[in-house]
Amino acid sequence: MRYKNKTKRVGRGRLVGVMNKAGRFGAAKEYVFTFLRGEGGDVPYLFTQAQLDVAEDRATKNPEDLLPRRKFFFF
Repeated sequence: MRYKNKTKRVGRGRLVGVMNKAGRFGAAKEYVFTFLRGEGGDVPYLFTQAQLDVAEDRATKNPEDLLPRRKFFFF
């Protein structure tokens, strides 16, 4: 698993690998879990590694659509 977590808590935007505890036939054995900010607060998301690979490839091919990364912290 590429995204490891040593604690049981996850911060917003952190990618953490989780096992699929009740996997059905054809389901992924593991997912990448994160919280992202939504309109009603933090929203949980599960992605497969393939979905993240597609998103990364899309970002690489379309750098003109990316926003600059924030270079300082907000507390």
